[in-house]
Amino acid sequence: MEIITVIIYLSIYLGLFATTFYILSFVHYSRKKREFYTDKELPAVSVIIPAYNEEETIEKTLKSVLKSDYPDFDVIVIDDGSTDNTLKIARKFENEKVRVFHKENGGKGTALNLGIKRAKGKIIFTMDADTTVDTKSMKNMVRFFKDEEIMCVSPAIVIDKPKNILQRVQYMEYLLGLFLRKAFASLKSIYITPGAFSAYRKTFFDKYGLYDVGNPTEDLEMALRIQYKGFYTENCPEAPVYTIAPSKFKELMIQRRRWYFGLLKNLWTYRKIIGKKYGDLGSFVIPTALVSIILSVIVVVYMFFKTVFEVKDTLVFYQSINFDFSSVFNINLYFIERVLFIFFSKPVVLFILLFMAVLGFYMHYASKKIGRLSGLFVNLVLFYLFFAILFGLWWVITLFYTAFSKTVKWREL
Repeated sequence: MEIITVIIYLSIYLGLFATTFYILSFVHYSRKKREFYTDKELPAVSVIIPAYNEEETIEKTLKSVLKSDYPDFDVIVIDDGSTDNTLKIARKFENEKVRVFHKENGGKGTALNLGIKRAKGKIIFTMDADTTVDTKSMKNMVRFFKDEEIMCVSPAIVIDKPKNILQRVQYMEYLLGLFLRKAFASLKSIYITPGAFSAYRKTFFDKYGLYDVGNPTEDLEMALRIQYKGFYTENCPEAPVYTIAPSKFKELMIQRRRWYFGLLKNLWTYRKIIGKKYGDLGSFVIPTALVSIILSVIVVVYMFFKTVFEVKDTLVFYQSINFDFSSVFNINLYFIERVLFIFFSKPVVLFILLFMAVLGFYMHYASKKIGRLSGLFVNLVLFYLFFAILFGLWWVITLFYTAFSKTVKWREL
C-alpha cells in the first residue's frame, strides 16, 4: 500500500473519529441544566466598533446594533484615522447612547483598546464595521455570563447574502464552524473567537491586559489567552451575526493567509496549552486540528502533482492511438468517464461519502439554528467540490510565508 493511501485513510479515520466524538460531546452537553441571566439580571453592555475607511458599511452596522432589544447598552465607534467619510457618517449617530472617537491610524488592536478604556459596560462586545446583527443576538449571548468561568461568548457568524461560488463555499464553511464551535464549547475548548461580534467580561481585560497590538489575529490571541488563564468561551447558535465575505480570490487568499499565519504565531506563543493540563483542548482538540492541517497539505500537494502527471500520460497515450480530439464532446466524455472510474473504483470513496454525510448533518443543524435552509443543497455541493482544494492551497501558501519569514499585516489590500 502506498504511503499516500495510508495518509488518506488516516485523514478520513481521524475526521470520522473526531466528528463522532464532537457529536457525542455535544449531545451530552445539551442535556445539562444550566443557569442563565434573566432579563432583570442582564448587566450593562458596551459595543465597540473600530472602523477604518468603512463609509460604505458603517451606517448599516450602526443602525443594526441600535435596533437590538437589549435593555442597557451603549455604542463606541473608534475611527482609526479613516481617509474617507467614515467619521462624518458615524458622527451623525452621536447621542447619549452613541459615542464617537477619532485617533491616528494605528491598527485594529489600538482602536479596540481605546474603546475598552472608554467602555462603561460590564460586558464588552467587539464588532466589525461591516457586520449586522439580529435584534435578539446581544441578549441571547449575554445570558451565558451567569457562569463566572465564562469570559467570552461567540455568536453564530453567517455570510450575508452569498452570491458567487467563493462566497457560497465560505457560507457553508461558516455553518460548519457554527456547529464545531458549539461542540468545542461542550468540551470547554473554544480557541478561536470571531472578531465580528464576540462578547467579553470587562474584568478580564482589567486583570489580564488589553489586545495584543500588532498581532495579525488579535481576536484569536485573546481566545487563547482566556483558555491559558484557566477560563472558557461559550458559543450561542441563537445569536446570528451577518458579515460580508470576500468575493474575489485575491482578497480571500490574503484574508486566509493572515488568519492561518496568526493561528501558527499564537499557538506557538501559547504552546504550553498543548497537553493534559488543559483538558480536551490541549490533549485532543488542538492536536487534532494540527494533524488535520498537516495531512490536508500533504494530500492536496500530492493529488495536484499526481493528477497533472496522470492526465499528461493519458493524453499522450490517446494521441498515440490516434484518438479523435477534434470533438469537444469526446474530450468531455472521456474526462467524465475517467473521473468516475477513478472515483468509484476505490474503497476509500465509501469513507469519503460517509464523512461528507456527517458534514452535511452539521450544516443542516446550523442552518436550522439560524433559520436559513434555502439554497442549502446547492451551496453544499459547491462546498464539497471546492473547499478541500482551497483549504490545502491556503495552508500551503501560509506555510511558505511562515517558512520564509514573510510579513503578514492586518490590512494588505
